[in-house]
Amino acid sequence: MGAAKVQILLVEDDEVDREAVRRLLGAPYEVVPAENGQAALRYLEDARPDAVLLDYRLPDVDGMDLVPVFARRFIPVIVLTGEDSPEIIVESIQRGAQDYLVKGHISHMSLSRAINNAIEKVELKRDLAEQQEKLAEQAIALERSNRQVRALASALTLAEQRERRRISQILHDHVQQMLYGIQMRTYLIGLDTPPEAMDKIRDHLREMEQLLNEAIQSTRTLTVELSPPVLKTEGLGAALSWLANQMSKLHDLEVELDICDDYQLPSEDLRVLVFQLVRELLFNVVKHAQVNQARIVLKEADGRYILRVEDQGIGFNLQTVAGLEEDRHGGFGLYSVRERLALFGGSLEVDSSPGAGTRIEIRLPKQAASYTLGVLQGV
Repeated sequence: MGAAKVQILLVEDDEVDREAVRRLLGAPYEVVPAENGQAALRYLEDARPDAVLLDYRLPDVDGMDLVPVFARRFIPVIVLTGEDSPEIIVESIQRGAQDYLVKGHISHMSLSRAINNAIEKVELKRDLAEQQEKLAEQAIALERSNRQVRALASALTLAEQRERRRISQILHDHVQQMLYGIQMRTYLIGLDTPPEAMDKIRDHLREMEQLLNEAIQSTRTLTVELSPPVLKTEGLGAALSWLANQMSKLHDLEVELDICDDYQLPSEDLRVLVFQLVRELLFNVVKHAQVNQARIVLKEADGRYILRVEDQGIGFNLQTVAGLEEDRHGGFGLYSVRERLALFGGSLEVDSSPGAGTRIEIRLPKQAASYTLGVLQGV
């Protein structure tokens, strides 16, 4: 079986030039003649040549206008010119031709070499275009997947917050009421106990009263910590002020606030996320920094929310992984903080060294507040 012929569309209005090119090519080329541009376009409707030899001057159209038509179809184009004009050469290459040949200097070898090189170039270009198209499709799929992951992260954050509110409500409406009831019963027992028996149970009643007071106080604290009311009703600045007060009361950590505005974030899931992350970073100061002071800076710049948590504690070595691992006692850890922020298009930067304190900066795009569960439906 012989080798397949290379089909060449020769767009040339001069019959003598067409015959000259046909003879120069010979086997293994199959030359399909087209006397003008319209004939070439009609041929393209039903066939696809391996390459095109295109005369610069045609009677019906400008040959240069045909070059992009072939280039868009990834058909190699070699422009034939009657003169060695740099302007024509540059224009033909810019429009998508792979090569050019001056008619008076064409030989079988130069023609074959130009055709083979043009076919090879276009094959490489087509392969590259296909790869780029696949990469673009993959990028679109990845972005869609990222949106779904962000939506799932948002849903998880909201579900966690709803569960916190539910447990907080149970503690407030049921557990605390039962403790108050036990406290009242204990008080009534003291009133109803005869004086001669009071000496025997006075210490027990006093201890029960103390335990009940501690239990009531613990449930109150837990109720507020699980679902701070300020987090739902106020802006981020007010929520962080409340958090600073809680850290002072519960952990003896004095938190200095540098907040330019209350920042009414329209997205509850983003507000909850930032609040939880800042609280976790303050817990890290309490547990690891060996200081009783920290600073929170919250501002807006370049379309982003910038939030820093700083301390002048012992710091840590950024080259080690210890500072970025999960907290062994629960909580996110810096690694998880970074991962959760990434889901919302945010980032986290850590600046620390032994003996020089720690500065952690959270950056969130303002549009992160618009991520909603609608992403799950492909919105």
